Amino acid sequence: MRPVFAALLLLLAGAPAAAQEWSLAPEYDVLVTSFEIRPEVIRLKAGEPVRLHFVNNSEQPHAFIAPAFFRSIDLRGRDRARVRHGALHLPPLSDETIAFVPRPGRYAVSGDNLFRRVIGMRARIVVE
Repeated sequence: MRPVFAALLLLLAGAPAAAQEWSLAPEYDVLVTSFEIRPEVIRLKAGEPVRLHFVNNSEQPHAFIAPAFFRSIDLRGRDRARVRHGALHLPPLSDETIAFVPRPGRYAVSGDNLFRRVIGMRARIVVE
């Protein structure tokens, strides 16, 4: 029985996102409007849990599109259903918070249509 218990402990130790105390992770606001994403550069520390609080203060739905970023992170279990096809969709006048552990890299972020991207609905995520 001891080998089974030891194997279970090793599995749990190897799952960083599952074992996190998410309430202690720092939280940063990300504003998504019809014309911009603020901040333009989101800086995060690799391997450290974080929460991003997305706010859509417009009367239109928006999406925070970052396929490479969302593929690379370890999302908190209950947040996995919120991110679909590399995007977080935000209904009008809403907010969403997701928690995750990021991996190093530089990731492009954009809005949900070409017109919005052209007028500035873009950002970058830098994880070091």
